[in-house]
Parts: sequence; C-alpha cells; structure tokens
Amino acid sequence: MQVGARFLAPVAAVARPSPAAAADGVTRHLVLGLRPGWQDPRDYEAIAEHVHELEPSIRVFIVRTTERNSTTRRMLARLPTFLFSPGRMSAFRLLRGKVYQGWPLEKFEEVRRLKLARVPVPRTAILTPQLRLDPAEWGPFVILKPTDIATSSHGRGINLMRTERVSYRPPGDYPPDHPGRLGPMIVQQYINTGDKLTTYRVLTLFGEPLYARLNIGGPRHFDLNAPDEAIESANVALQAADARESPLIDDPDILALARQAHDALPEIPLKGCDILRDVDTGGLYVIELNSGGNTWHFSSNFGRTLRKVYGPEYELLMRQQFDAMRTAAKVLIRRTLAEAE
Repeated sequence: MQVGARFLAPVAAVARPSPAAAADGVTRHLVLGLRPGWQDPRDYEAIAEHVHELEPSIRVFIVRTTERNSTTRRMLARLPTFLFSPGRMSAFRLLRGKVYQGWPLEKFEEVRRLKLARVPVPRTAILTPQLRLDPAEWGPFVILKPTDIATSSHGRGINLMRTERVSYRPPGDYPPDHPGRLGPMIVQQYINTGDKLTTYRVLTLFGEPLYARLNIGGPRHFDLNAPDEAIESANVALQAADARESPLIDDPDILALARQAHDALPEIPLKGCDILRDVDTGGLYVIELNSGGNTWHFSSNFGRTLRKVYGPEYELLMRQQFDAMRTAAKVLIRRTLAEAE
C-alpha cells in the first residue's frame, strides 16, 4: 500500500519509486521502524503525511523491523537515508544510512550516564558484599530494586528498607520467583513523593516531549514510622499501585529535565523519562529512561489498559497535548536533513 505517493506501508510487496529518485524532488529517505504491538501503523502514517506536507523532499517508508524486506532495502539505498526505530531491530537492516534505534540499558549504566550528563538522579549503588551505607549520606530509607529489566518494569522485587538494615544476599538466598536471582540488586536513595506514590512520565523523541503526565497511585499503605516488617513488605512501585490517576501536565521544570535527560543517551531516540519530585524539598530526580522502546503508549499494547481505563477522550488528549504526530514529524525532518547518509 502506498499513501499520498510518498510512503510505503510495512508489507513485503512495495511500490517502486522512479529510478531517477531526485527527478520528483525527493532527495532523502526517512524510515520509520515499526514493531507490531508496539506502535499502530496509523500513527506512523499520520507522521508521514505531516512530513510530506512540511518537507516534500523527504520520502517516508514504514517498515516492519521484524522482517528483512530486501526489496525495500535496495530501494532505500538509492538516496541518503535516516532510520528511526523506537526499539531494537530484530531483522531489518539498511544497506546505507544513519540508524537510531532503542536499546535496553542496564539500570546502573543508565544512572551512570545520567550522572555524567549532570542530570539529577537518586544516589545509587550496586548491592555487593562490601557495600556499607551511611544514613547520613543516603538518608534514613533506601529502595532495593532488581537490575533485571523484564521484572522491574512490572514493579516486582522493589522494596523500601531502613538504610541501616541493608545487607547483601547471594542470589541463591532469594525466593525462587524473586528477580534477585536473575541479576544484581541495586540500592537507591528513597525519594518521598508524599502520601500517594507519584511519578512523572515524559515521552521524548530526540529530547522533544510528545506527551507528559503525572501518574498517581493510591494512598500510601505504609507509615515511615511503622515496624521494619511492615515497611519492607509494602508496595512502593507505582507499576503495581492501585487507584491510579494520570492527569496530563505541562510543567516547564519537568519538561526541561526530560529534555536534559536525552543528552545523557543521545543515541537512544525515544525515551520514557520517569521523574520523581521530593515532597519535602521540591527537588526533581530522573529515575529511569526506559530506553528499550516499548513506550509509544499512544497505541502500544502495553499502554492499552491505561487507555481503556480513561477512554478515547484521554487518548485524544495525549495526542493533542503537544501535537504529538506533527511534532514527531518536525523532529524527524530536522534529523533527516542533517544526518541522512
């Protein structure tokens, strides 16, 4: 399928542009990498239409990153090309061109890169047998969390502890279903967000916000003065919290910090930047960038539950908040003109 004679849908049989590609004014190719279940093709089609309207010299291709598609690869090689894929491409490869694709990073490496870019992050360390925590530096409480990405993204294995009680446990000492068996645990300074568990999520494309919301969990089910057992068994991961709300926000400080966070990992195009605000100091901290790419929650399967809860109007507001598809087109036009090769 070919829409507007400018971009190609992700199918094996594709329409062929003129051999003399520049004859129709097209000088560059932009490729949007699609992973089924992570993005709806209609979102990419909307972006492509905006690109055609704003910069006709760029032809947009939509390709499934899970297929090789040799015909499209040869077609793309005729002109300088720029490829954007939210996640890692499993099969598709360019013969020529500049490629940006998402890539999951280890949590501690992500924090290290953020610190190097002078982005505020909670104090963080890998939990080792030699680690000793000073409450004067770390505060009275810390969070223990797994480094295994698959489990931590669902809030498993994340616990709050008094700092003086933290001690190393060998992987084999964790319960059979605990993610501490799958990789090292990290310890992180606790940021108190108040009576409800809250975090900001800003989706950025090359640093430009596409939507921003405040995720609010239910009332906190623990007291910081409670016994250790109650604190350590409490849910402190918003992914697993109940009674969630997600109002859209337009906070200049939050958006500026999300833009700054992109500079820490400029090779990762799409980021779901998670930010905490300290209820006592007002300080902002980036806790995660979700660089693997499954954060296109305008249409992702992963974000379907939230969209279902809040309905079509909320989904529309997400898209309209920063004019997401047109903004994405403008960002990708700039990058394509500057970097296609």
